[in-house]
Amino acid sequence: MDLHDFADVAMNYDYYLSSMVNDETFVDFHLKLAKDYGKDGILDIACGTGALTIPLAKAGYDVTALDLSSPMITVSQAKLMKENLHAELIVGNMTDFKIDRKFSLAIIARSGFMHLLTAKDQRQTLMNIKEHLTDGGVLTFNHFQPHPIIQAERMRAKPDEYIPRWEYINHEGKKEKISYSETYDYITQIMRGNWKFETLDGEETRIRPIAMRHTYRQEMEYLLELCGYEIVNCYNNYNYEEARDNHIWIIKK
Repeated sequence: MDLHDFADVAMNYDYYLSSMVNDETFVDFHLKLAKDYGKDGILDIACGTGALTIPLAKAGYDVTALDLSSPMITVSQAKLMKENLHAELIVGNMTDFKIDRKFSLAIIARSGFMHLLTAKDQRQTLMNIKEHLTDGGVLTFNHFQPHPIIQAERMRAKPDEYIPRWEYINHEGKKEKISYSETYDYITQIMRGNWKFETLDGEETRIRPIAMRHTYRQEMEYLLELCGYEIVNCYNNYNYEEARDNHIWIIKK
């Protein structure tokens, strides 16, 4: 299992994420893509708790949302119902899902692609999504490039050494601290570790596993070529800056 497969993580996901990232530029970036490419339907892959599903549905787009985590889909469904919005929600794996239609835009947001831990799974996913895209359909996803300094730090790290990361108020109104412990395998390019959630009153501690693969730009460019995609653009962030350590790809079938 991975971090996002746990019900407690799904319930708290929106609460701690809001303290970590700027949702405005994230949403605006994808709404612009939807305007440019989403007229024949949008497939929101690794949709989580609906960070994009909700605003896309609000904007009137035809949205189908997919996630491997049933708890995440449950939270998304509750949010859609609360706002009287509609999107088709599916529990499925991005590597082998089957939907009897094609989309003009597919999105894998917030590093969902990085949970694919082998080049084989990456290729299978890219080919599977391609089968679900219309001619000229577009896919966007992101990944981090291996960073030598971070690699070196994680290669020296011990699995039980936790680094404080954030504090937030959880869905029960309790203040929690999130710490993480990560190690890095330079051969597989996989960062593995755990997130530790601790209520500050000391009543509860939960440890949840996570694993993500970092991919070099040249490696990804070759993989995209092999899978038959055309690269439209690549950015470092949602402000359209040139790609460096982060790579937000926009590619076309």
